[in-house]
Amino acid sequence: MESGGLDIGDYEALPDNISASTHMIAGATAGITEHCIMYPVDCIKTRMQALNPHTSANYNSITQAMRSITVKEGFGRAWHGMPAVIAGAGPAHAMYFACYEKVKWILSERKQSNVMATIAAGSCATLFHDGLMVPADGKCYDY
Repeated sequence: MESGGLDIGDYEALPDNISASTHMIAGATAGITEHCIMYPVDCIKTRMQALNPHTSANYNSITQAMRSITVKEGFGRAWHGMPAVIAGAGPAHAMYFACYEKVKWILSERKQSNVMATIAAGSCATLFHDGLMVPADGKCYDY
């Protein structure tokens, strides 16, 4: 299937001899990029969902919340705690990608479309990912 000049099936068409380090680099890059982009939004979501919000936390929308946080607490406050999350995101996503590909390759007996192998690989990879990521996911709860 073509999407903007990029064949969506390209990733699955990679040769079997791709090294685990290639998968780990791809995973770490994807994870760090995703967390850097979504961290401020996640921080605001967490504040909006808090049962005992800060006394000045009366938010009506995401943009209003970001504006309020920036004005009252400073520009960098929505990114407070992000280095710890990045330190966890790189290794966690690297392990996820490498584990997923290795388990899927072993269980699928080198066949591309084995649903049970894909499910098992995703489950195993999630356990490794969450084991590394959850402790690092302290975020901005200390506002």
